[in-house]
Amino acid sequence: MKNQKEATPLINPGPENGDANKEVVKASPERWVIVIIMSVVSCMRSFVLAAFGLNNNVMAKYFNVEPWQIDWLSNVRALTMVLFCIPLLFILRRFSVKTSIVAVVGCSATSLTLASLAVSFRQGYFIAILGQVMSAFSTTIRIPLKSAIAAVWFPANEIAYAVGIMFIGRALGKATGAVVASHLGSISDSPSIIRMRLLAVFGSFAIATWTVLVFVVLFIKPRPKHPPSIAQAKVLQLQELQESTSLKEELIQFKNVQLKLLTNVHFLTAWFARITIDSVPRFTTTLLSSILQANFSKKGNTSVDGGFMIMGLCLMSIVGSFSAGPLLSITGRYKASVAVSTGLASVSCVLGIAGLAVTSTSLVYASQILLGLFVGLASVSVTELIVQVTYPTRITDAFVFNVIGVGIMLVVQTTIARLLLEKFGPIAPFTLELFCLLLATCLLPFMKMPFYRQEAAASTTENQ
Repeated sequence: MKNQKEATPLINPGPENGDANKEVVKASPERWVIVIIMSVVSCMRSFVLAAFGLNNNVMAKYFNVEPWQIDWLSNVRALTMVLFCIPLLFILRRFSVKTSIVAVVGCSATSLTLASLAVSFRQGYFIAILGQVMSAFSTTIRIPLKSAIAAVWFPANEIAYAVGIMFIGRALGKATGAVVASHLGSISDSPSIIRMRLLAVFGSFAIATWTVLVFVVLFIKPRPKHPPSIAQAKVLQLQELQESTSLKEELIQFKNVQLKLLTNVHFLTAWFARITIDSVPRFTTTLLSSILQANFSKKGNTSVDGGFMIMGLCLMSIVGSFSAGPLLSITGRYKASVAVSTGLASVSCVLGIAGLAVTSTSLVYASQILLGLFVGLASVSVTELIVQVTYPTRITDAFVFNVIGVGIMLVVQTTIARLLLEKFGPIAPFTLELFCLLLATCLLPFMKMPFYRQEAAASTTENQ
């Protein structure tokens, strides 16, 4: 890092310097290429996760294991995120956004390669576990990286759109994976047919991801020539004015930031909402096939029904993510957007419970479609809310506890939901999901949130 003498002023407040500020604050067209890369890689990785999760019974038969062991292909990702997020994100905070992008794509490519190897023979379950560990590394870095890319590369009025587009990759991957996976294999198919189909899809994704990695290494810059917004320029100025620190000093700073976040009630409230919202679609993908099998086994192919339900959820989450962009840009109501969308997501859970109670596939379909819409809106909104209440803290620092929280929530929720399903039937897991969403919804209205990033941009505009 540069020392104070070398620092270059990036912000020149005052009307006489308005033109100068316009020249140093400029968006780069390269930003859209980066967003597309992140979305495509996330799409392929999420496809594989959906294929393992939704085809739970088929994968269990193929690998000759129990269904709960297939659940752990998801849970091992969550545990890996919990155990490794702090050292991983601390190391990466010392490097550029490009380095983090390379790490995300590289881990994804390795994960997809291991998944291809795992399905190539019936004893590949533990190789699939290793693939999920690498996928967890990729996800751990990607969770804060979405906001970091948006802040470093995008102007303020495009940040919500950029985050929304990066959510699309995961949603689209789950949507296509959910439907295609239900046709890649069924209980009645021979292992050789399942092997051939899975290997063709996973192998193609692995090759494509390695190709993307080469492109990123060769052509993506560490950061844009000019900061894209006044708020980002201020962050760069603060970083450049700091003295260079040793690894030990930076570790102390990192620890102090985390302790400060743990005493920040605004952050903790937004954090709880974030981990609750993010775990909902993951939990649904993992357990939905078992829930439908328990409740609708006499009504046809539950794997196909589950695939289309997850597809509907994920596609509608794309609509919700895109809706968040103009909504937040126009209103700036981050907290209200999260509270309303989580509240409506809770209503969709009630609809799903009703569908299971009266054995109506149509009602469960409707509940998943509405859940996707409101979860998509809530995911983008709560991500921006966390950035607002922690600015100008490094985004990678602010999202450490998000990674830990999502990992813990996913393991706990999936494990408890599986037990509830076996002991009390298919309605019980949906009730657990409803309880978590209602808890997040009820906490937000009573907390007044400061929007520090928004205030930083507004104060400079007023001074000009």
